Amino acid sequence: MDWKRWMRALSREKVLCRLIAAWCSFAAVMAVWNLGFWEITYGQAMGLGASALIILFFFGLYTVVSVVLDATLPTDSWFLLLAATVCACRWILIYDSEADRQLMFSLAVFAVYALFVVYFITQNREILKKWQPGPRTVAIVAALCAVTACAVLSTIGSLRYKTFSTPNYDFGLFCNMFHNMKETGLPLVTSERDGLLSHFAVHISPIYYLLLPFYWVFPSPLTLQIGQAAVIALGIIPALLLARHYRLSGKACILIAVIYAFYPVLTTGGFYDIHENCFLPLCLLFTFYFFEKEKYVPMYLSALCVLAVKEDAAIYLLIFAVYLLLSRKKYLHGGILAALSLGYFLLATYLIETVGDGVLSNRFDNLMVDEESGLFGIVKLALVNPGFLLTQLFTTQNGSWEKISYLLQMLLPVAFLPFCTKRASRWLLIAPILINLLSYYTYLYHPGFQYHFAVAAFLIYAMIQNLPELRAPTRQTLLCLGAAACCCLYMGVVMPKLGDYRQRWEDNGETYQRMEEILEELPADASLNVSTFLLAHVADRDEVYEVGYHGNEPDVDFVVLDIRYSGYEKYANAYLRQGYTVYAEHPGMLLILQQGES
Repeated sequence: MDWKRWMRALSREKVLCRLIAAWCSFAAVMAVWNLGFWEITYGQAMGLGASALIILFFFGLYTVVSVVLDATLPTDSWFLLLAATVCACRWILIYDSEADRQLMFSLAVFAVYALFVVYFITQNREILKKWQPGPRTVAIVAALCAVTACAVLSTIGSLRYKTFSTPNYDFGLFCNMFHNMKETGLPLVTSERDGLLSHFAVHISPIYYLLLPFYWVFPSPLTLQIGQAAVIALGIIPALLLARHYRLSGKACILIAVIYAFYPVLTTGGFYDIHENCFLPLCLLFTFYFFEKEKYVPMYLSALCVLAVKEDAAIYLLIFAVYLLLSRKKYLHGGILAALSLGYFLLATYLIETVGDGVLSNRFDNLMVDEESGLFGIVKLALVNPGFLLTQLFTTQNGSWEKISYLLQMLLPVAFLPFCTKRASRWLLIAPILINLLSYYTYLYHPGFQYHFAVAAFLIYAMIQNLPELRAPTRQTLLCLGAAACCCLYMGVVMPKLGDYRQRWEDNGETYQRMEEILEELPADASLNVSTFLLAHVADRDEVYEVGYHGNEPDVDFVVLDIRYSGYEKYANAYLRQGYTVYAEHPGMLLILQQGES
C-alpha cells in the first residue's frame, strides 16, 4: 500500500473539501428523492445516524478515488462542484413559492454556489488553461445555447396563447395588426384604441415588417411568439462577433454565449408576449460590432434598424453616439449618429403628438415639474437639480426594494464586468439602465416585461470591451461567476414560468381546445366585441374590439364574453337590454350574444 498517496489524500484542505462535497452529495440525494425542503419539518424522519452514514459513504468513496488518481486530478473539487450543481439545480427548480421569494432564494443559492465555482477554478487552473476550444466548438455550443433559450421562450409564449393567457394589451392588438398588414400592407388595428387607426399613431415601429413574410406564410399568433424568441436568440451572433473582435479565447466566447443565451432579462422580457423591443439586442449589438470593425455603411444601416424599432429607441442610439464622442473620440461618426438619433426622435415624437395618439410621457411623471415641459423638462431637471434624480434612483411608489432586486438581476449575470475598467468614460455604456431606474412606472424595473432589451445589449457590449483589460485568471473567474448567476437566475425565474403554463395546459387542455373550436365557428366577416383574453384568438378579422374599452356599444355583430372570470355579467345584461340575444352559451367557458334575433 502506498502510504504517501493516502497522506496526500488526507491533507487538511482535501479532507475539508471532501467533507463539504460529501455533505453536498447527501443534500443532493435528499433533494432528488424528496420534495418540500422549504418546510421546517423536511428531513426530520431521517435520523442523524443515518445521515452521518450516508455522508461518510460519500466521503469514503471520494477518498478512494483521490487515492487512486493521486495528484493526477483535483478530484475533490470536481465532486464538490458536481454535488453542489445537482443540489442547486434541484433546489431552485422545485422550490415552491411566489415569484419574489423564488428570486431571493435563487440569489441565496448563487451566493453559496459562487464560492464553490471560485474554489473549483483555483484548483483546476492548469487543467483549464490546457483546454482551448476552437471556433467549431464555440459555434456548436453557442448554437445549442441559442436554440435552447429560443425553444424555452417559444414554448412559454405558445402556451400563453394556447391557454388563453394573452390579453389584448399587448398581444391581441398585435395579432390584429399583423392580420391587417397581411391583408392590406398597413399596420391597421381596431382593438388598440377602440377604433380603426394605424399602430404607428401610437408607436412608430416599422421593424415589424421584418416578421411579416413569416406571418404571411404562417398566419398565426404562434408565429409572432416564436418569431420574438428567434429574434432575441439571433443576438448571440453579434455578441460572439464582438468577442472574436476583441480576441477573446474560445473559453471566454463559450461563457459569453452562455451568458447571452440565458441572461434572464432577455428571456423574461418576452414573458408579456411580442413587442418591437425584442429587436433591440440584435440591432444594437450589430451597430456596436460594425463600429468596432470600422464598417460604417452597415453600422448606419444597423442604426436605422434601431430607430425603426420605436421612437424612443433613438435615446439608446444617442447614448451610443455620446459614448463615441467622449470615450472613443470618433467625432465624425459620433456626431452623425447623434444628429440622426436626435433628429429622428424630435420628428417621430412631433408626428405622434400632432398626427398620432400622443407621446406616452406619463411613465416619467415623477420627474416632470409640469405637463407643458414634457420630456424636455426632464433634461432641464437633470441639469439644474441632479440631487433630485438621486432621490428617485432606488425609490418606488410602494417603498419596496424592487429596483435593488432589478439591478442585481441586470448586473449579476454579467458579473459587474461593465464597471471593471480604468476608463471612466466607458461607464457611459451603463447609462441606459438609469432610464429604467429613475421611473416610477413599475414595468420599467420589472424583469417580466419588455423594457430591458436595450439595457442588456449595452451591458453585454461593455462587458466584452472590458474583458481584455483584466488578467486572465480574473477574467476567467468573473465570466464563470456571471454564467453561474445566469443559470441560477434562469432556473429560478424562467423555468417556473414554463412549468406554470405547462401545468395549465395539462390541467385544462380540453377546455382550451373546445374554446378554440367555438371561436372558429364565428363568421369570419363578423364584427366582434370580446373579452381581453379572447381577442388574440379572433384577431384575424377586420373589426374586433375589447369589451372592457368598447363598452356596451350596440355596433357589433357578436359579443363574446369569457365567463371563466367574474364581471362579464354587466356587459351581458347591458347588451341583452339593447336587443342582443343569446347565440350560444357554453358553461364555464363562453357566452356569445348576437345582434338582433337569433
